[in-house]
Amino acid sequence: EKKWKETQENVRKRLISCYNCPVQCGAIISVPGLSTYMMKCFSKLTYTMAAYSDLDFGFRIAQRATEYGVDGYSTPQVMAFAIELYEAGILTDQDMPEFPSTNEERFYWLLDRIVRREGIGDVLANGTYWAAKQIGKGAEAYAHNTIKKHEQLPLKLGMLNPIYFLMYSTGEKINITQIEGQFPQAPFPTMEERVEFVKDWVQVPDEKFKQYLLDWEPRGERSIPFYPTVEMCCEIVDWMERMHYVDDALGICAGLSSFPLKPPYHIHNYPLFISSATGMNIDKDKLWEITTRNRTLVRAVNVRRGLRRSDEKPPEDHWKKRFPELETKLLDEYYKFKGWNLEGIPTKKTLHELGLDYISEDFEQRGIIKNEQG
Repeated sequence: EKKWKETQENVRKRLISCYNCPVQCGAIISVPGLSTYMMKCFSKLTYTMAAYSDLDFGFRIAQRATEYGVDGYSTPQVMAFAIELYEAGILTDQDMPEFPSTNEERFYWLLDRIVRREGIGDVLANGTYWAAKQIGKGAEAYAHNTIKKHEQLPLKLGMLNPIYFLMYSTGEKINITQIEGQFPQAPFPTMEERVEFVKDWVQVPDEKFKQYLLDWEPRGERSIPFYPTVEMCCEIVDWMERMHYVDDALGICAGLSSFPLKPPYHIHNYPLFISSATGMNIDKDKLWEITTRNRTLVRAVNVRRGLRRSDEKPPEDHWKKRFPELETKLLDEYYKFKGWNLEGIPTKKTLHELGLDYISEDFEQRGIIKNEQG
C-alpha cells in the first residue's frame, strides 16, 4: 500500500478537469524518461490488473497507449486474452514469433503490434469477441468477459446482484458505467448509516426509493439476490438509466449527474434549468416522457439491427452464484415495465403512446412484429 501511494504521488503532477468543472477526474502524469500525458481515473488500474503487475508498469504502458490513441478499457483485456491463449497453446510461436518471455515485455510487444495491425495484432485489434472467432481452436471459451460482443469491466464476483444483472443485460450502451449511478451499489451496514444517507437524498424521483434503501440489508431476508424485489429492481434500474439519457440529450457529463451518488443535477432541478435556458415549458413528467422516447428509439434501432433477448446476458462466470429462475423473472418483468414484449421488442402500444408509430410500421414491414401484435 505504501509503495502504491508513493508511485502515484511521484508521477501525478496535478488533478485536472474539463473547463469550469468541479469534478477533477483526470490527472497530469509525468513518468521519468517518458513524455507527460493525461490520464483518466480508471485507466491506471486496467493495465496493472491485466498484467498482474504493479502501478509503475501501469503508468508506463498507459503513456505509450495514450500516445497511440487506444483506449484503456478493451486494449489491456485483449492483450491479456492473447497471453492466456498463448499459455494454453492455442496461439503458438508461429503465431507470435519472438514473443518475449516476461509478462510486462509481452504487453508492450502486443500493444505495438495491435496498433500497427501487424501479424497477430491485426486479429487482436478487432477485440476479444471477433478475435476469438477468427482464431478458433477453442479460443472463444477464453473470451468470457463480453456482452453483446463488447468487453466489460474485468470483474468476477460472488453473489448475483439483481440490479446489476438487469443493467449488464439490458444497457444499450453495453457498458455498466453508462447505466449505473444514483442508487448505492450495496446496502449500508447499519440502519443509522442508511437513515443518515436518506436525510438529504433529494435526487430520488419518488420517496419510495428511500424506503427501498432503508430496508436493504447486507444479510438476511432483505439482501441480495432476492432484495430489492424484482419490481423494485425494475424501478431502480429504470431511474438510473433515465438520468444517463437526460445527460446525453443535454450534453452534460455523467460525472455531474447520472453517475455519482447525490449529484448536483437531478430529475427535480433539471427541468428548471432546461426551461430557463430554452424557454420551453418542461417539468419532471415531460422530461421523463422525453427520456422514455429517446430510450425506446435507441432500443428500436438495435432491435432492427438484430438485438433480441438471447443477446442480453452477462458473462456466465460474472457471478459465482447464479439464479436462473430469478434472472428469467427479472428480464420478463423489466421488459414489461419498459413496454417491450418478451423478446425485448417495443410493443405497438408503447410506440404509439410515444408518437413513434412509424417505427411499428417499419417493424411490421420487416416482419419483426405482426400486424395484430399489441
